[in-house]
Amino acid sequence: MRKLALCLTTITCTALTACGGATVDSDDVEVTETTETATSTTAETSTTASAETAAPASSASNGAGDEPAREVDSVPHQAPAYSPEEQAFLDHLSQNGVNVDGLEDQLTATGFTVCDNDTITRDAVAGQLVEQRRTDMDAAAVATLIGDTARANLCG
Repeated sequence: MRKLALCLTTITCTALTACGGATVDSDDVEVTETTETATSTTAETSTTASAETAAPASSASNGAGDEPAREVDSVPHQAPAYSPEEQAFLDHLSQNGVNVDGLEDQLTATGFTVCDNDTITRDAVAGQLVEQRRTDMDAAAVATLIGDTARANLCG
């Protein structure tokens, strides 16, 4: 029982010692040393103080400073840049009765799958466009439109 208590005490003391630490800033030190040491400490303190005052001044002069966090009310809208071919693809779909708003990236990606002879993605997207009421056409007609438009504009 004593050995267990001794082991636990040793482990606890070791853990506390290992985790503990002390940081001393120049403001926390009281100078009660000899004249030679006090002069050296004063020189170090003044060097540290001048470096500390120089750092905030340089960050303040370039406009960068710490500001409190604030909540973002809305994300600014960023219009994606489409290549002329991609824009022509989207415009053609839109002009032929498909509402492409908000789906531009997905539709152009689907168009590129058509260029790789993948009709499964094209057919699935066509069905989703019909189900989401983004067109009045049936799924087969939308699939044909996507395929033909992709081949005409995206496939090189």
